[in-house]
Amino acid sequence: MTSRVWSKLRWPPAGLGLGTPLNLALASAPERTRFARWWWLYVAAGIGAAAAIVVLDQVLFAGISAQSIRRLGAVPPLTRLGIILFSAFDEEIEYRLVVSTLVAWIAAWPLARLGPRGKATAIWIGIVAAAVYFGFAHVGNLPNAPHPYLRAIVLNGVTGILLGWLYWYRGLEAAILAHLAADAAIYFGVASFL
Repeated sequence: MTSRVWSKLRWPPAGLGLGTPLNLALASAPERTRFARWWWLYVAAGIGAAAAIVVLDQVLFAGISAQSIRRLGAVPPLTRLGIILFSAFDEEIEYRLVVSTLVAWIAAWPLARLGPRGKATAIWIGIVAAAVYFGFAHVGNLPNAPHPYLRAIVLNGVTGILLGWLYWYRGLEAAILAHLAADAAIYFGVASFL
């Protein structure tokens, strides 16, 4: 009886294909090799996401984020590093592992009759919901900007969708690495040039 209850409380829920491959990688040589082969792609995706944010901000919002990014350049490097590490781990656990997975799990119940399409649809509903929530959470970065909600949802939402996709296809570690790379590119790269 206890094992049946525990299997129902497992997180992330079984059947969605979401999880943390690093756990598997630590346990098996083939998984370690696979993870080692692909880590650079997650970092590249994060840097690409940072570039997309800067370009989209410039094109759609007249570069309003530049003033905030410029201020980051004045923050001591160790503080910036702490912010990057905390936000990447904390936000990926909150938005991908908890919110995205929870929404996908709830959406999977009524969509289960559609088979594999229902599972994929449920996961995309979870990814988009978490990305919108991720965007709303970043409104406070520039609350006085024109259209702060639209700006945050577009800029952070695009990144949230990429991170959600990585979480679905490659696991939580991939999303964390991409998030670390995106934040490092903005906090250290872009902030140094503005």
